[in-house]
Order: sequence, then C-alpha cells, then structure tokens
Amino acid sequence: MIKQYRLKVGFLNPGSLGTKHEEFLVAMSRHNVDIMAINETWLKTGEEDRAPRLPGYRLHHIPRPSEIRGRGGGVGQDAEGGITRLG
Repeated sequence: MIKQYRLKVGFLNPGSLGTKHEEFLVAMSRHNVDIMAINETWLKTGEEDRAPRLPGYRLHHIPRPSEIRGRGGGVGQDAEGGITRLG
C-alpha cells in the first residue's frame, strides 16, 4: 500500500519580508501551511537573517541578482524541517 500525504501550500507577497514579520507570522499560523511560497522578499544576498524565523521551518531564499538595480525582487519558500527536497 502506498502512503499518501497532503501538503498544505500557501503564497505570500509581503513586499519586504525583512520588515513584515507580523504579516508573515500571522499568515503562517492562521493557515497552518507546510510550505509558504514568498514573492518580493526584498532580501539581498546575506540578509536572510532579517527574515522572521519559525521553529521547525527552514527558509530557502533566492535574492534578486545584484546587477538588477532598484528595490524589490527576491523569492523564497519557508518549509517545515521534515521537507528535505522541493523541485
């Protein structure tokens, strides 16, 4: 018999994950997701520590390339620690 699992996935466009901690934490707790896809993180390389942290979750982040000027950009996903591979 094949085991079946359900993943609950959400999407958030915070427009600066580094400053929208409350919005992010409320969305994560309200919707109880396994994976939260995050658009417009506005985090640059090395700024991942500015993102809110949830116990049991791990942030995977891809910043906007530095050669692209302006603000914004960056994508990420916050996944439960038991999820070891995505995509």
